[in-house]
Amino acid sequence: MSNPDVAHLYAEHHGWLRGWLARRVESGAAAADLTQDTFVNILEQPVMPVLRQPRAFLQVVASRLMINRFRRATLEAEILRTVALVAQHDTARSAEDEAGARQLVGQVVALLTHELDERSRTAFLMARVEGRSYREIAAHLGVSETRVKQYLAKVLLHCHARLFPDGAAAS
Repeated sequence: MSNPDVAHLYAEHHGWLRGWLARRVESGAAAADLTQDTFVNILEQPVMPVLRQPRAFLQVVASRLMINRFRRATLEAEILRTVALVAQHDTARSAEDEAGARQLVGQVVALLTHELDERSRTAFLMARVEGRSYREIAAHLGVSETRVKQYLAKVLLHCHARLFPDGAAAS
């Protein structure tokens, strides 16, 4: 899809898409962000099909972005709950400890969002955040349960390598 095609799509359907999203998300700002992200996503596509139903296409792209945003928010909330539980056990935490915990949360979210392929990330989120079984994840991704285990192992190895770059294990 060329830039003029996207510009036309944007001009014709931007307002409608923003309204559609506003009815589905928590705020007008989130709807505006998702609307913009939808068109950026479309611009980044190397090849686009001829659109017979542009609004249906926009709904699919925007829905996927909403799901990713929800998963990321769920992951962030789960990480923050875990950090809070750890903090309860150590009530004498310093400001440095708090800053370190927040930095760690940010790194984990960035790692899952930017450094892992979509299938590994999806498998991890479905297993650890949504509590889905390997069988459910395999069915969702259209792969075997063995492949799901490989995806999860890949995520864990990647996290370990990022936390312990010199190869040392946690004590």
